[in-house]
Amino acid sequence: MAASRPPVALVTRFADAQLSAMLSEFVRIISAVLGQQLISVVLHGGIAFDDLAPGYGDLDFVAVTADEVGEELGQRLSDARRPLRAGDYGVPGTMVEGAFLPRKMLDPSVPGKAFWWGTSGERPWDRNNLGWFVCKQIRERGIVLWGENLKQEFPEPRRDDLLSDTLTACQQGLTHGKGGTLHSIDWLLTAARSLQWLKCGTLSSKSEAADWGTQDAKGEWRNLLPRAKKLRLNPSLFETGDTRSWVATLTEPIQQAWLEVKVAAGKAERGCGE
Repeated sequence: MAASRPPVALVTRFADAQLSAMLSEFVRIISAVLGQQLISVVLHGGIAFDDLAPGYGDLDFVAVTADEVGEELGQRLSDARRPLRAGDYGVPGTMVEGAFLPRKMLDPSVPGKAFWWGTSGERPWDRNNLGWFVCKQIRERGIVLWGENLKQEFPEPRRDDLLSDTLTACQQGLTHGKGGTLHSIDWLLTAARSLQWLKCGTLSSKSEAADWGTQDAKGEWRNLLPRAKKLRLNPSLFETGDTRSWVATLTEPIQQAWLEVKVAAGKAERGCGE
């Protein structure tokens, strides 16, 4: 990582010096493209719960802009990302993923032109696709990295919004959730997190959800959560034959997990208790 330039002054710095240095450079990179358009950068996801998983997960951000992010600006942001994706700033740089959202689009009901840095590439957005749980998490747990604190400008989700997103996640889990890859364990961990919210009303990290689900989920799939948590935090374990064989067996437990979430979500939607 280049160290000849003075670091960007961040609102929040981290004990991990490499992480702080990369985030400083990340802000520098996007500031060079956006200039005075850039108003704020907020982190959310695993880092907001002190639950980053290097080599496995993402380092999630929202960069708030004054105006819309059109095609030409989006292409410049894509080009600017290349050193991060190439690993020039270490593993944390490869984990950076997030949205460049105009301030007016912090409300998911407002259309416009935004831009997304995703795991598989970059693409334009015509609406805020973060989802209601991310909006809620940013309001409650987001970390202001740079610029203004706009967390409360994200709308407060209604319970019906969160239930709707949960039911959508159930459908995705039941349709697409399969074993066989390293990230198959995410289907289990996310199911536990969804179930914990339904039962307790709390937002949690994937590690916290794994601990909760091991004790409080009903299905046998809960017994797989400790190993899923360990693998997420230590993804190199996937290189062992035993772990690969185990992950290949996860399709049925993933289906069981999301069916349990779907039943709980249905009861919540109808206003039923246990």
